[in-house]
Amino acid sequence: MKTRLALLFLSATLFGITACDDLDSHASTNILETPVVTVPEVTETSAVVTWAEVANATAYIYSLDGGPEQTTSEHTLQFTDLEPEKTYVFQVKAQKTGSLYFEDSPYAEVSFTTTSHVTIYRVATFADDWDKWYYEYNTDGKISHVYRLTGDGDIDREWLFAYSGLSLEVTGRDTYTITLNEEGYAATMDDGANLYVYTYEEGYLIKVERDGELYSNIEVENGNIMKWSRFTEGVEQFKLHTYGTVPNVGAAHGVYSERAGISRWLAETGLFGKPSAFCHTSNVWDHSGTSSFFTFHYDSNGCIQQEIKDYDGTVENFFYTYQVE
Repeated sequence: MKTRLALLFLSATLFGITACDDLDSHASTNILETPVVTVPEVTETSAVVTWAEVANATAYIYSLDGGPEQTTSEHTLQFTDLEPEKTYVFQVKAQKTGSLYFEDSPYAEVSFTTTSHVTIYRVATFADDWDKWYYEYNTDGKISHVYRLTGDGDIDREWLFAYSGLSLEVTGRDTYTITLNEEGYAATMDDGANLYVYTYEEGYLIKVERDGELYSNIEVENGNIMKWSRFTEGVEQFKLHTYGTVPNVGAAHGVYSERAGISRWLAETGLFGKPSAFCHTSNVWDHSGTSSFFTFHYDSNGCIQQEIKDYDGTVENFFYTYQVE
């Protein structure tokens, strides 16, 4: 009898069988891996959430910001109609549908914050006491057409803007050949008589060269164009600007170097760098004792609606309307 038991024990050992059996040493179910979640894209009203595919999972259970749980077989989701500047919490777990041997994974959680709403203002019309210009834009938001009307409403003068990569041809009343930098600002401009070269710093125009010679220096502080220069008989003269505390919401280009080789109607296209961050209150030549003073009326969005310039009792008016996006 002892010999028979010994043989049975030896057989069990040789074939890997123990008296307790290994079923007792393993769980009857397996837990799925927790998804690894990222949020690669966030805008003011949308977000894309994605996670790596989990082995053996057939579905994913998710919720956004404590909302109802939903099921998807995908592992990338796009959420729209979100609120700007709000933090959302996303949760997701992996599941093998109908399985008795796989348990749902723990929830993965990630939070993201939508960006702030940015309102874009583009000049729709610009006028002074004598003339009025109208501005049209293409689907990329680039200026495409500027024109002036007669008193009868007919087009008096117009300019068309044709883009080809970083090249821009302006035709119509005047002809300009412009090359653009990577920010979309004019790097060079040939007006048929002179070649201008423009240098920028953080989007602000800081230097103008004409036909290979220095033509104007511009100094910018805290987003405001503080002064710009011209050369008279070899002497550099500066026009100095002061500012108030009212933001230049509509990005009107009322302050720019008059040695940039452009008329004000062309400056309003935004092709020649950023405007000052705040509304200017006065300017004066450094060799003059007479200043110009500026006051403004604003529309309901805080954009300049009317600019009033008073130079020693002589008053000029400038008027704006805007496209709002």
